[in-house]
Parts: sequence; C-alpha cells; structure tokens
Amino acid sequence: MARVLDDETIRGVLSMPDVVKTMRLACRERAHGSLYAPPRWSLDVPDGSLVITAGAAMGVGTMGFRAYETLGRGPGHEGLVAVWNAESGTFDGCFVGHRVGLFRTAGINGVAAEALAPADARTLAVLGTGPQARQGARAVCAVRDIDVVRVFSPTAEHRETFAERMPGKLDLPDGAVTAHDDPEPVVRGADVVYVATDSEEPVLEADWLDAGAHVHTLGPKWADGHELPVEVFDRADVVATDSLPQVEAYEDAGGFVVREWDERVVELGDLVVDGVGRDPDALTVFCSVGLAGTEVVLGDRYLRELERKGN
Repeated sequence: MARVLDDETIRGVLSMPDVVKTMRLACRERAHGSLYAPPRWSLDVPDGSLVITAGAAMGVGTMGFRAYETLGRGPGHEGLVAVWNAESGTFDGCFVGHRVGLFRTAGINGVAAEALAPADARTLAVLGTGPQARQGARAVCAVRDIDVVRVFSPTAEHRETFAERMPGKLDLPDGAVTAHDDPEPVVRGADVVYVATDSEEPVLEADWLDAGAHVHTLGPKWADGHELPVEVFDRADVVATDSLPQVEAYEDAGGFVVREWDERVVELGDLVVDGVGRDPDALTVFCSVGLAGTEVVLGDRYLRELERKGN
C-alpha cells in the first residue's frame, strides 16, 4: 500500500554518505541518458509561484514529481514529492515536507565536491547558515577529510549558533567550527567555499579565493543579481552544473550569470562518469540549479530503506 511520509518519519533513515551515494547514482543515470529530467515548470500568481519538477530514472525504475510553492515560509509551507514505479506504474508513496528536497540538494553538492574539490581539502568556508548551508557542510564533510570549518553570516546569532551546534553534526571536535563577523577571513585560504545565501549582490571577492579552491553556489545566479561575482566564473577553469536544460531555461527567462554559458558549463553527470583531470591550481565552480527527478530517486531510496528495515 502506498505510504504518506513526513519529515519526522524519515529522520535518520539515511546517512549523508547514503544520500551522496544515491545522488551519485542519479548523476550517472543522467550522463548515460536514462534519467529524464526536463526543466522545472511554474504557475505564477501575484505573490509567488507553484513550482513543479518531474523526472524518471529508468535504471532505478522510478518516476514522479516534486511540487512546492514560493508564497512564504514557516509552518504550513510544505513541499510534496510523489513516487511511482516506472515499470509497473504503481504509486509507491509520497513525502510531505522539506527533507527530501533539502537532502537531494546537499547530496548533489556532495557529488560535486567529490568530483571537483582538491583531494586533500581540509578547510571549508561556509557563507550562510540556513538549512542548505548546514546540510551542504555535512555533504562536503562526507566526501572530504575536512577538519576546519569557518562560517560567516551577517547575523551574529546565526553564525554563533552554527559554530556551536555543527561540530557534532560534522563529527568534528569542539572548536573546529568558528564563526566570523567578516567573510574575507572565512574565504581566504579555504580549500572549499560553500555559498548558500539569498543575496543578489556578491558576498565575496574573487581575489579572496586561493588557486586550487573549489566553490559551490546555491543562491541567486541571475545576470542582474548573483551571490558570486562574475570574476569568479571568469577565473574558473571548470564551471559545472547539475542540469544544463535548467540553465538554458534560466537563460531564456532573463540571463544566467555565466557568460557564454553554453560553451563553458559542463554537466556534473559527465564529470562523474568521465572523471576530472584537475590542475592543482585550477579554480572550479559548481552552480547548483536543481536536477529534476533527483528528489524522486531519493524518495525511492527512502521507501526502499524503510521497507528493508520493516518500517
């Protein structure tokens, strides 16, 4: 019988390494052409949108959609992920809440860090302290032996809380995560820089980044509003994204921040399959835009794990 699950029901069912592994599988399917993932669609209303993404991963044997709205935040604002068996057509279940969408984004960024970050990365800079920043830090630490984490938020309470609570989440000793009131010392010298803000103005300067650094950007990436300066993309040897069709849709809707994006941006799935010949001094950037169908693949993985555990 199909199940309706909420965030609390699936808490702790999968570890972050499990999530990253599942998203790696989805990226491989994408590269091999068996993950069907069109750009998202939205129904726009005066105060926001209803957004729908749909996808099918034929190698996994699952298909479905995710729906969420942008009308506000807080209690009552929950997304929906619905999962069907792609072979039999039976409805397997759905998830109400935010955890599946949140974790699939973190997991994809973990796959990107695994593919692009220096193999000996030890220092992680985090700009932002929201759920995406917190889970993204966990994903990076799942694929690299990070032992120093520095965080900046313009809100003192947020950055101090992050520094206090995250060592336990990252399996690091007390004091390994430090809060700063200026982003520059957070970014300088970092091997991996994880930017997860809602700022439409650059939150760092390109010359703060060391040669060989790897950068994630999750926030705005529009030509007229972006959290990373354009100079970062101009310096980058590799600019990757999880979905070129979604980037193209952004370009059609008003401009993507990366100039000549169609010639310079590569898909993460191809990097996962083919590997990356990384120059130690190369600057790399991952633009997280959302690969459709990955929430469904992760939802299917949750359902299978719950069934395995007899829950």
